[in-house]
Amino acid sequence: MKIAHIADAHWGHNYAGPTPSSRFDDITRVMDWSADKIIEYECGLVLFAGDAFKDAKVYLDRAKDEIQAFTSWLRKLSDAGTHVVAISGTPSHDAVAAYELIREMNIPRVRIVTRPSLVPISTQKGDVAIACIPGLNRSQIVTKEQMRNLTPREIHQVMTRSLKDLAWGFKAATADILLSHMTLAGADTGFDELLMEHEPVLTHEAVSPFDLVCLGHIHRSQEIVVTETCRAFYSGSPERLSFNDEAVSPGFYILETETKEFQFIETPARKFITINIPRTDPGIFRAFTAAANDPSTTAGWDCLGVTKSIRDAVVRICWACEEEQASQIDRKAVEKSLYEAGAFFVSEIRLDVEKADRARDEEVTESLAPVEAVGRWGFSMEIPPEKIEQLQAKTTTLLEEVV
Repeated sequence: MKIAHIADAHWGHNYAGPTPSSRFDDITRVMDWSADKIIEYECGLVLFAGDAFKDAKVYLDRAKDEIQAFTSWLRKLSDAGTHVVAISGTPSHDAVAAYELIREMNIPRVRIVTRPSLVPISTQKGDVAIACIPGLNRSQIVTKEQMRNLTPREIHQVMTRSLKDLAWGFKAATADILLSHMTLAGADTGFDELLMEHEPVLTHEAVSPFDLVCLGHIHRSQEIVVTETCRAFYSGSPERLSFNDEAVSPGFYILETETKEFQFIETPARKFITINIPRTDPGIFRAFTAAANDPSTTAGWDCLGVTKSIRDAVVRICWACEEEQASQIDRKAVEKSLYEAGAFFVSEIRLDVEKADRARDEEVTESLAPVEAVGRWGFSMEIPPEKIEQLQAKTTTLLEEVV
């Protein structure tokens, strides 16, 4: 049987883009393209590993658009005779109520799962039992009584054991495949391992009884060899969602259960391009000022060799410049020049002056909100912007769990 493994669509509005809905349209376009490919490859089963949505708490008019988009995608596969099992993802992204609403639509051949369950599927090409572990937060795995007087590390250990027991219980019930929205130990997460102590983590021991493990949550497609007989996959997101995904190849997997062969299908996702300009290169400075001072042409960007790469891309500039150089740059002119060169959206033109000035201007005080404080701290410490975004995203998740 051919199985398509896809996850982390993150339908939502208000991404960085020309309009609040432009990136929503990008996601819909790529997901429709993916559905067409899945049907073309004659997959009998699609496993959607969570995070259909960007935000769990949204206004009704926005929720309507996002649920409708996901539902249309499910119906497209269902109408082609394809079976789908979709699990809910991270609680801060996927509202269980939205998934339950879709379940009540009773779309043929579509199973919606919001709690740990064993799901048997019967297709024309065979039967398969899928152990489903959706995205869970700490309180759904460890009770308040269990957490009493425990350190964060001890709570993490309790969650790890509980997940292993849950997975092994499904295997004892003859499950063939594990479908989950969790971090797997040893995966390339893009985050520091220390941050993983605050969320549930699947160990290799927990997933080892399964031949195939299909996962969502991490936006980096990858295969993880757990044992000689157990392989785990993260499909990543089909669409780039932020500069965190700039160097990532977006797409999904097609897996063959009999031959154990797999193929990664890269999607035509929107590009994200960071133009890093070093402080000490006078040639770069001349090219940069040429683009800024003559926005009617793209000569400056031609000198930088980036004209082709930024076409139809979300673009940002990070230039470590001297204060005198920064005073000579007209951000509006640079932005116009980038659009003339074909940029889809200019996200940021950041002129970084000396560290001493940054540290003084971006002083972190107790009056700042936690997420803003993390951003300013990272900025003053010269942490790369994509790393700051990761830390801020993790801070937001932790705050939601505490609340």
